[in-house]
Amino acid sequence: MLDLRSLSFFVEVAERQNLTRAAEALHISQSALTRQIQALEAEMDLKLFDRLGKRLVLTAAGQDLLPRTAALLDQAHQLRTRVSSLSHGHVGLLRIGASPHTIEALMPGVLRRFKQSYPAIETTLLEGPNEALIAQVRSGASHVVIAAPVDDEDLLCQELFWATLHAIVPPGSPWAGRSHIEVTELTQEPLLMLRKGFLTRSLMDRACAQAGVRVRSMLESDSAYALIALAQAGHGTAIVSTTALARNHHDAIAVTHLGAPIQHPVSAVWNRRRHRQLPLVAFIDTFIHHMLEPANAPHLERHPALLAREPAR
Repeated sequence: MLDLRSLSFFVEVAERQNLTRAAEALHISQSALTRQIQALEAEMDLKLFDRLGKRLVLTAAGQDLLPRTAALLDQAHQLRTRVSSLSHGHVGLLRIGASPHTIEALMPGVLRRFKQSYPAIETTLLEGPNEALIAQVRSGASHVVIAAPVDDEDLLCQELFWATLHAIVPPGSPWAGRSHIEVTELTQEPLLMLRKGFLTRSLMDRACAQAGVRVRSMLESDSAYALIALAQAGHGTAIVSTTALARNHHDAIAVTHLGAPIQHPVSAVWNRRRHRQLPLVAFIDTFIHHMLEPANAPHLERHPALLAREPAR
C-alpha cells in the first residue's frame, strides 16, 4: 500500500534529479533511498526513473505522477496542520446566541478581541429573546448563549453580569430625577415593554406577581431601543434592563420591589451533553477578560462569580 513517506522520497528525487543530493536532503543514506525508490516502483509496477549518466530523469509515467503526488503531499500537510489547529482550538466554527441588546452592548468589543486572538475561528451570531436562546443551546443550534440560565441539569453556565430592571420615563414625569420607582407605583402608568420571552419581561411579570399588582401595557416590542425612543417622545414609560442602557443609563431609574432591585444574573450558557469544543472555551475566556475591564460596558454590574473568576489564559 502506498504511503506518504515513500511518495515524498519520489518527489524529492524527481525534483533534484540526483540520488546523492536527495539522500542528503532527506537525511538518509543513498543506498536506503535507492531501496525505497525500487520498492515504490515495484509496488506501483511502474518504472519512475531512467538513469542518464549521473542524473535520474523521469519516465513518462513518472512525469505524469509527479504533479499529482506533489499536490497530494501538499494536501496531506495542510490536513495535518488543520488537525493540529483544531486540536488546539485555533480554528473552527462557533455559533453564539444573544439578545439584540446584548449584541449591541457587548459583542462588538468581545468579538474584536476574540478575532485578534483567534483569527481562524469562524463565528456566527444568532439573535433572539431569552427563551429562544435557551432553546438554541439545548438543541445545539448555538454552541453558547449569553442569557439568563434556567434550571436544567444539562446546561452549565458562567455568571457574567446582572440584568436589572429600569424605567425610562417621559419628559416632565414626576418621577424624573428619582433613584428608584417601586413596581407598585406603575399600576396606572401606560408601560412600554418587551414581549414575552425576553428576560426583561419575565422579571417585570414576576415582580408584579410577587407584589400582587397588575400593570397596563400600551405596547409590546422586540426592541428596547424602540421603547426608549417612544418614552423619550412622551408616549409612556419604557421598562428595560441594564443591557439596553449603553446609550441611556443616565436617564434610567431603577425599578424596585420592597426597596430591592429586580434583577437576574446573565451568564454564558452551554450544553454539557454536547462536545465542549475548544473555540467555546476560548470565547468564554475572552468574554471574561472583556468584562473584567471596568472601562468595557461600565453600565453593567458585574456578577460576583465573574469577579472571583481567573480566566484560563
